[in-house]
Amino acid sequence: MTSSFDIVQQPLNSLPHRSRVCFAIGLLFISQYAVAASVTGRAVNEKNDALVKAAVCLAPVETPARCVKIRATDRRGGYTFTGLKPGDTYTITINGDRSASNRKFQSFANYVWTPQQRQISIQSRNEKLYVDDFVGTFNFSNYQRIVTLTLADFPELADIDLESSYVALKVFIPATAPDEPPETIFLGQVTNSSNLNIDASVPLAIAAIEYEIFSATLAIRGSIALAES
Repeated sequence: MTSSFDIVQQPLNSLPHRSRVCFAIGLLFISQYAVAASVTGRAVNEKNDALVKAAVCLAPVETPARCVKIRATDRRGGYTFTGLKPGDTYTITINGDRSASNRKFQSFANYVWTPQQRQISIQSRNEKLYVDDFVGTFNFSNYQRIVTLTLADFPELADIDLESSYVALKVFIPATAPDEPPETIFLGQVTNSSNLNIDASVPLAIAAIEYEIFSATLAIRGSIALAES
């Protein structure tokens, strides 16, 4: 015994009112989601290697410092902004946002970007734009002062038994504003103070950097004055 079924196409205006409302809302949602414009791009170095976790800011062109969306580049250096409306023009800035929400994306503070900003205009709902690469170059010129730190800069280490206990050293530039975190120069374990050698670059305006030495039994804090350049 076989059965057959007929597919009946029922006109929308013949559906109950509540069903028509839900159906219309569902179509509107699907339509907007399916045709939303998007922007995709990459961050790379001069060798075209991906730069991971670089912060990319999407902002209205009128207020380029006010990010409406922030993305971190993925392991391929890529980022994507979706849900963009036609008729809008945006500024895309890489590593340009200093707000609290972006503090975790500070991997490339020493980089010079070519370019640092690009502008894009959304013309239609289904537009998918690809932005040319942001190319980053590591450059000490952002700071213009290179310092080398050795055991002489951390005299307290000479009196600590580094072989029998875990001793960590943190060297950092103090915060210059209440809403900004300090910038870490070095953070790691010290096992042999005689071989300690840390190269760092700091802003010319910084007169001193600070450090912390800590273990399970001690916590020491000190400061290193920088000679004028």
